[in-house]
Amino acid sequence: MPARQRGFTLIEQLAVVALVGSATASALPALVAINNQAEATALASLAGAAGSAMLLNQAGCLLTDQHAVPGKCQPVHNCQQVAGLLMAPLPAAYQIQAQALSDSGGQCQVVRLRDGAAAGFHGAATGG
Repeated sequence: MPARQRGFTLIEQLAVVALVGSATASALPALVAINNQAEATALASLAGAAGSAMLLNQAGCLLTDQHAVPGKCQPVHNCQQVAGLLMAPLPAAYQIQAQALSDSGGQCQVVRLRDGAAAGFHGAATGG
C-alpha cells in the first residue's frame, strides 16, 4: 500500500495567496481613509487644546485684573504665545501661526506643516 502524502498542493497554496492578496488590496483604501481621519482629528484636537489653554488663561487674567501671575495669568498678545500655555510642547509637525490679538479677541490657527492643513481657535489678548 503506497504511503499517504500530507500537505497542500501547489494549486491550493496559490489560491490562498490570491485570496489574501485580493483581501489586502480591497482593505488598503479603508486604511488610507482611517489614516487621513486620524490626522484630521489630531489637528482638531491640538486646536481645541490651544483654545482651551487660551480661555483658561483669559479667565485667570480676569481674576487677577490682568496682572501677570505665574500659573494663573500669562501675558498673551500674539497667537503664537499660546504654545507657552500648553501643558506639553506643541508637536514638531505643527505650528501656531503668528497673529496679533486684541482685547476683543481674534482667530488663531494651528497649521500642520506637512500639507498646510489648518484648524482654528479663538484667542484674546491678556495680561496687560
